[in-house]
Amino acid sequence: MIKIKKHLSLKPLVAAFKKIIGRSHQDDRRKNSVDYNVVDTVLSVLACMFYKAGSLLRYQRMLEKKIHRNNLKTQFGVDTIPSDNQIRSIIASTTPEQYAPIFKHCHNALQRAKYLKKFSFLNKYLVAIDATQYFESNTIHCSACLTQTMRNGTISYSHKALQPIICHPDQKQILPMMPEPIENTDGQTKQDCEINAAKRLMPKLRDQHSQLKFIWLADSLYATAPFIQEILDQGEDYIFRVKQGDHPSLFKHLKTANYNSHRTVSDKHTIAYRWYENVPLNNSTNISTTVIEAFAIKNHKDGSKSSTRIGVWITNLDVNHYTIVPITAAARARWKVENQCFNALKNYGYELGHNWGHVNGESFIFYIIIMLAFYFHQIFELTDQLYQLCRKICVTYKELWDDLLGLFKLMVFSSWEAMLLYCIKHNGCDPPQIIYE
Repeated sequence: MIKIKKHLSLKPLVAAFKKIIGRSHQDDRRKNSVDYNVVDTVLSVLACMFYKAGSLLRYQRMLEKKIHRNNLKTQFGVDTIPSDNQIRSIIASTTPEQYAPIFKHCHNALQRAKYLKKFSFLNKYLVAIDATQYFESNTIHCSACLTQTMRNGTISYSHKALQPIICHPDQKQILPMMPEPIENTDGQTKQDCEINAAKRLMPKLRDQHSQLKFIWLADSLYATAPFIQEILDQGEDYIFRVKQGDHPSLFKHLKTANYNSHRTVSDKHTIAYRWYENVPLNNSTNISTTVIEAFAIKNHKDGSKSSTRIGVWITNLDVNHYTIVPITAAARARWKVENQCFNALKNYGYELGHNWGHVNGESFIFYIIIMLAFYFHQIFELTDQLYQLCRKICVTYKELWDDLLGLFKLMVFSSWEAMLLYCIKHNGCDPPQIIYE
């Protein structure tokens, strides 16, 4: 018997997605020239991103023509399948702000089912932020593109986004939050940048999740006095990585400063921790911080040892012999935004770097929809026992989604769960009974 959380299965997640987009969108296109509505189009794109297949809609049209049913209707509530040549212009008629409540709904659903609590760290939540480039071309460009002139005079055009995630060192899954575009706008004299995007993003996240307290995780770029002061003024916490090239005075201070130490020992290696208290951030500010250093000491078979610095971080958290290990683990969790988010989106079928649309500003909208499809997958990885069983039986992640995509294209199922049950049976196992709770 497998229990499925009724608020966290695909049907209610899609229903919330549909309700939020439908409620927030006013379709200003000419009535006599509109063949497909916005909600159906957005849901169709979500389905393509969910199943990681840009050609998905063609197969659903074939199923509809042949048997008058299709999986876009049964799983995503699409009434009319849009034509490929209208999708981009329709997607461009939506705005990023319309999608922010969907991220919040997912967080609330996880919180209601007690799963968000798994990500609590010191009664707060670790939010890692980092930027990624999801489009680049030497020829295709728009007014919002960032530009870079190469040595040979060629201009590179790109789009970037600043992506926040909730993470935890003990959790494999991550929870994406509403991203912020890094893009140029009309009348802007200087190019947009990651730091300016972060200044726009952080107040939005605080408003969207006013009940949550954040500990911000970021790289050395953010470890500046103005940025840290803004976090302190909000009564929040930070753990930022620092580099010697960016903070020469701080590293110089460490050479002669007193420090506390701690060690954890295992059969294969020892982790040595040092922390320095009240270290000046730089010579031009009165901000002091706690600096953490961590080293991996490896024991070799010949009895010798070698040491490798794992990293150096600064924080305003209370560091002591009891908290040094978990805080360092939290600091190292920042890599999850790169490895478990960007790496997955670019290398595991989501095709984040593909030019899905670049005419009327739709590029960032496609990025958001891809992120939401990825978020649904993360929710299933975390909460859906039927999905987890199906993945285990299919052995590899790729085989799982190859099987599901094949089934979605060629057969019609009454629901997502019905497809998973068939996939389990198709792979030679007895499908379990399921109940919703």
